Amino acid sequence: MLRKLTCILLCTGCFFGGLAQKVFMTGDSHVNSKTYPKKVETILRSQHPDIDFNWWAKNGICFYSFKFNPEYYDSIFAFQPDILIVHLGTNGAYDTNFTKASFRQELNAFYETINKKLPDTKIVFVTPFTNKRRKYKKKGSWRINYKNRDVADEIVAFVETHPDTYVIDNNADAGMRFLNSRVMIRHDYVHLTDWGYKVLGEQVGNEILNIESLWPERGE
Repeated sequence: MLRKLTCILLCTGCFFGGLAQKVFMTGDSHVNSKTYPKKVETILRSQHPDIDFNWWAKNGICFYSFKFNPEYYDSIFAFQPDILIVHLGTNGAYDTNFTKASFRQELNAFYETINKKLPDTKIVFVTPFTNKRRKYKKKGSWRINYKNRDVADEIVAFVETHPDTYVIDNNADAGMRFLNSRVMIRHDYVHLTDWGYKVLGEQVGNEILNIESLWPERGE
């Protein structure tokens, strides 16, 4: 009887283990802060403790970086996530040659590459929060970089026409919260402090939990 019960428990454990969602996060220096993705993981595990979570990031990259460095996809493809969280766009908005049209093409190329290799993966895009830049590269007065809103608008529009894609418009949700806080943003007005990244992680993690279609009930 004990042996039979043990077998039942083991089989049950294997069944539920097989249902665990695989969540992968990728992005630029924000994700590479480590604090941000770790906070997102903590928030997600608060309701889904059995998820398999991992992340990969690289400073200075944007969507177009994957086109010229296809090896950046390797970690994503190897992990084969059910949910892919993508926080990119900050560096694209800093590009002096930025246009909405070119950004749209870069975003689409990224999506097509992921979708072709991982057609069942659901993608959650996070728009870049509002930051500042100097008027003349590394000198001049600081000005709000409104191109981040242009990037956000393009991502929002893209998601509206592509199935199994979602957007967390952090640019709209957070507004000027980070820029207006001396304790949450660093002196470069782009990167956040450790506390700032924890706040960002909470915002993003909770929004992902609120997307019900990402979290199917067991047995469905």
